[in-house]
Amino acid sequence: MVSNINSKFIQPHNALPKNLSFDEFKSVKEVKGKMSFIFTDADTGKILDILTHRHIGFLKSYFFSFPLEVRKQVETVSMDMFKGYIDLVKSCFPNAKIITDRFHVVQLINRSFNSVRTQIMKENKQYYSKLKKYWKLLMMTQDDLDEKEYKHFKCFPHLMTEQQVVDELLRSSKELEECYWLMQRIRLSINNRQIDHFEDLISKNYKHLPKTIQTTINTFNYHKTSILNALTYEYSNGKLEGTNNLIKVIKRIAFGYRSFTNFRARVLLISNTMLPLQL
Repeated sequence: MVSNINSKFIQPHNALPKNLSFDEFKSVKEVKGKMSFIFTDADTGKILDILTHRHIGFLKSYFFSFPLEVRKQVETVSMDMFKGYIDLVKSCFPNAKIITDRFHVVQLINRSFNSVRTQIMKENKQYYSKLKKYWKLLMMTQDDLDEKEYKHFKCFPHLMTEQQVVDELLRSSKELEECYWLMQRIRLSINNRQIDHFEDLISKNYKHLPKTIQTTINTFNYHKTSILNALTYEYSNGKLEGTNNLIKVIKRIAFGYRSFTNFRARVLLISNTMLPLQL
């Protein structure tokens, strides 16, 4: 029954929206590579299609089935920093600008800093418990830290504010402190769309900092143009991430799916984003 319904949902290959969003999600067991590809209209959040996997050769064949004139009309594609998608967009959408989703930029610098914190925590027995217990305070935005209310924090003998706890943790390592402020400044430049500030931050030399931070800065420089596009345009993968969360709920309610065909049909029916074929 579901398979019959699925066959009535089609993606016409004679038109595409001007702004697209690409992503992938953990799919069903029968899918090779475990990840399926999904793309949506970046303006409306409407699902345009769900494909079995994200292998670039397969995706190129799919998008090349759209006429060149249709593909030329695509102006932007929002996505994460997966290099395969960059090659895909350059090959299939000659006029499209790539927009790196801002969430993934912030996520990458957060993970890099947290990796530095973990390493320093393991090397510093005096601050081990403090760095382990209050890591969430280090990940908070500076402006969100409480500077007025004094509380009792385990591992500290006196009443302190959140800001004082963070200041104390940063005293554990000069390296940690420098990485912390770099993370804070990069996040601020992303959130406030400060293009010049972001460019200035990633142009500096960070060879004295841990390898994980250097790698992240190099990644930002590699994706510099698409990240700057993200600070210029309003588009992101926010709506698509919401759809991916819905997909997780659908899988959980059904206790999983064996068939990708049935799974795709269920997602499209619940999302109500595709028009059934008129027979």
